[in-house]
Amino acid sequence: MISNGLLKKLIKTTGVVMVAGMLLAEPMALANDMAKADSVKQLYTESINHMRTGNYDMALDCLNRAIKLDPSKVALYGQRGTIYLNQQRFDEAIGDFTKAIELAPDHAQTYGLRAIAYGNKGETIDAMRDLTKAIDLEPNNPVFYYRRGVTFEMLQGDDYALKDYDKAISLKQDDSTYYYSRCMLLIRKRKHDQAMEDINAALNLVPDNMKYLATRAFLYTQVRDGENAIKDYETVVKANPQDFASLDNLGVLYTDKKDYVKAKEYFDRSLTVNDRHPEVYNGQGYVEFLQGNHEAAIELYKKALECNVEFSDAYYNLAQSYAALKDTANELESYKKFLVYAAYNDYDRVAQAQKRVEELGGFGQD
Repeated sequence: MISNGLLKKLIKTTGVVMVAGMLLAEPMALANDMAKADSVKQLYTESINHMRTGNYDMALDCLNRAIKLDPSKVALYGQRGTIYLNQQRFDEAIGDFTKAIELAPDHAQTYGLRAIAYGNKGETIDAMRDLTKAIDLEPNNPVFYYRRGVTFEMLQGDDYALKDYDKAISLKQDDSTYYYSRCMLLIRKRKHDQAMEDINAALNLVPDNMKYLATRAFLYTQVRDGENAIKDYETVVKANPQDFASLDNLGVLYTDKKDYVKAKEYFDRSLTVNDRHPEVYNGQGYVEFLQGNHEAAIELYKKALECNVEFSDAYYNLAQSYAALKDTANELESYKKFLVYAAYNDYDRVAQAQKRVEELGGFGQD
């Protein structure tokens, strides 16, 4: 039987041991937490290094292990979501960005990244919602306004897009992309003078960008400045001899100048790059037509139609060549085909074709 004194002594001794154990457990737990935090930090750093070298699989492995150790770290989900975004694994990217937003709902960049993933999936409404939230959180970030402008264009909200491009440019005036995007929107709205200002601003920032230069050349054609259009297009094809669209446009511009030798030279060069380009055959045919070579023109227009059976320009030009040869049957057939495929806004030529078909008694015939 244990005496009362011994029992008290045991309780006292055991209590000391228990307290000592508790005091020892706290620094051990803290040490474990610190070790885990160090491991997470190390894995996160390694993932960044792997990303920089393009080794996404290894980066993902590091992040997966880090998240397993500490699933509460926002940066881990943001980093993994970014990798998924680069790999075009958009659903997984959205999942990780959503988790990051749940953990840190006031981080604007995460909404911006998730918007990119939504946009790539064609879910433009969700992208718009995220970009608007990002702007609410960071109202002075031009990237968010620019991306929302692009999204508005996808939704055919051109006026809203224009306002966002305006805001992006007001916040950051040295990004040529912003000017170029606004320029293209203004071209679509047929505001060519304003578009010219924007493309010049873009070129002032990046003078050797041939895409910008080709766009300015196009704008020169819209304001009837053929000489400057030729200069810009010739600079473009000198830098990129494979740019068949610019070669074709030079052919058209020299045709307008009645320099048929130069026109043919550029059309021929364009065909060496792309021999299935109907506009080029059509251009060549028109050069022959203007020189009175109607049979040659007809053959070239037919080549254009072999490339694209719905190419309305070729049908219209074909009708004119048949008219010059007084071949009314083929003229009528060509005009009727033109009316089938003509663009809805090709008002003048449609009216002329309808008048000629009526004169030839073609309406009502099979």
